[in-house]
Amino acid sequence: MKTPHPDTYQFLADLKENNTKEWMDANRKRYKSIRDGLVDYAETLQQAFAEVYPMHMMDPKKYLARINNNRRFHPDKPPYKTNFALMVKRRGPGLSDFYLHLEPGNLFIGVGLYHPPRELLNALRDLIAVRGNELQAIEQAPEFKKIYGAFQGDKLKKAPKGFEVDHPYIELLRHKDLIIMKQLDEEQIFTAKGLEEIKTAFAAALPFMDFIDEAIEAV
Repeated sequence: MKTPHPDTYQFLADLKENNTKEWMDANRKRYKSIRDGLVDYAETLQQAFAEVYPMHMMDPKKYLARINNNRRFHPDKPPYKTNFALMVKRRGPGLSDFYLHLEPGNLFIGVGLYHPPRELLNALRDLIAVRGNELQAIEQAPEFKKIYGAFQGDKLKKAPKGFEVDHPYIELLRHKDLIIMKQLDEEQIFTAKGLEEIKTAFAAALPFMDFIDEAIEAV
């Protein structure tokens, strides 16, 4: 089992205190070692997930999000993010990712649609309108409920345009985001037990990811 560099959390803590290009340039070699460790861990996740789903195997380097902030539209942001993010693509680009967020004091996994564009949100609502019972069953499945609880995300206060307030799936239709999340233990995540926990969570999320992908593919 390949695990991230033991300095990963400390590097992020130091970066938070010194978020400048000058500091990053001085610590570039350190960053590269940590980045390589995260790519190795992405490969470990991919192999573990393949045990429960026939994964679309990709170059694990493509799972690691860029650490640079996009400052083109947000120039007030610091140069670098203070977290690492792995996005495991089980079926390839463009479809749902299994997201792992690594940040000191804030480790979690998540899946779903966060602030989706209007066309995708409309496609999701169209799917819910006719097959919301399937989404309800996913949310109520014992293993899913145990791991993730309930669906999360911002919701409208009223019914979305085009839907009646008494629609049988109105609570699902009111979602502007539709996501699931689970917090992780910082000390355990990179152990064999932690890997098993993430793999179990991935397996429980598969029906939800299938539903989300249908909406994505309808756009």
